[in-house]
Amino acid sequence: MRVKTGIPGLDGMIEGGFTPHSVNLISGPPGSGKSLFGIHYVSQGADAGETGMYITLEEEASSISSAASRYSMNVERKGISLVDFGDIRQEETVSFGALREYLEGRLENMPIKRLVIDSISSISVQYEDANALRRDLFAFCRFLRKSGLTSLLVAESDGGIGKDLRVENFVTDSLVFLGYENHKGEYRRTVLVQKMRLTKHDPYKHPFLITSRGVEIYPEETLF
Repeated sequence: MRVKTGIPGLDGMIEGGFTPHSVNLISGPPGSGKSLFGIHYVSQGADAGETGMYITLEEEASSISSAASRYSMNVERKGISLVDFGDIRQEETVSFGALREYLEGRLENMPIKRLVIDSISSISVQYEDANALRRDLFAFCRFLRKSGLTSLLVAESDGGIGKDLRVENFVTDSLVFLGYENHKGEYRRTVLVQKMRLTKHDPYKHPFLITSRGVEIYPEETLF
């Protein structure tokens, strides 16, 4: 049984969806559509009767809600909890420990199945020591798996495929990289499943569009 992402074209590339209780990373430059992938994911869950939570660490909750509405998706309906974590913590520094404490409290009363955290880069940049980041992120991901959540973590990346060897890439169970690049004189949005444990995934780069319905991937077209 796989956890469907709800993103047209993606599930067919990853054997039907994410593996249950996995921690998945979606990475890419600003404006590449990362948050929209997360919106699709929790919206699909609500459609399937699976409760979800979307935690935003940087943008205001109203901004995420407005973006969802633009693509005919509602992240403030029954079955989805939209959390502005920056507003909750206010002047306090957001950390993996603070997120874990918050989630532990919510999980006692809400059987969350799907989780999106957007974006963990706001936490990662606080670390000067890569080993400390790896330790804390590893512990946090282990907590997410043990809690029965199938999670999607969002992260900023400017390095490009194969160039940005960040700690997050190694600790998570999968890495989906979004690009926005010049292809034969035309700028195109691209998606590549760079890794996915326990999954025979599509290894090629494919184009995708952001339409009035959200993200649409075209796996039949391969870019080189």
